[in-house]
Amino acid sequence: MMPRVFLRFCDFLLLSAAAALFGACLTSVLKTDAYGWMIPDAPYLYGPFEFYVDAAVAGLAGLLTLALAERVARVRRSAAWRTAATLAAALVALYLAPPEPQVFGNTWAPGEATMELFVAQWRMVLPIAFAVLGLRLGLRRVLARSAA
Repeated sequence: MMPRVFLRFCDFLLLSAAAALFGACLTSVLKTDAYGWMIPDAPYLYGPFEFYVDAAVAGLAGLLTLALAERVARVRRSAAWRTAATLAAALVALYLAPPEPQVFGNTWAPGEATMELFVAQWRMVLPIAFAVLGLRLGLRRVLARSAA
């Protein structure tokens, strides 16, 4: 029981960290045109506390996606399906990652925030998602070796 809870907690931390990384890099790119770590600060609207809470919520959503996907027998039996489930969970966490679009202005048309703040950022999204996959697989291997 404990190893499963520990692994889920590690998944949550990994997905939350990925969401925070994407949100901070996205803010930096949009505000300075350079990659970096910039937490949005819109007084009375959005600050560091809200940023990290949003990252945790996005990590939780990714974890729930992963847990639901792993309940399917096909996913549990196949490494390819587990890989796909992990990537899907990472993409869910990154899609829901902070910051709120209103931090960058209030004139977002329907679907524009998704296109500009997620799809157009594929050069950041894909490497972070694959890093989540690699770190998760590496952690599972290390823990499997230590348990043997």
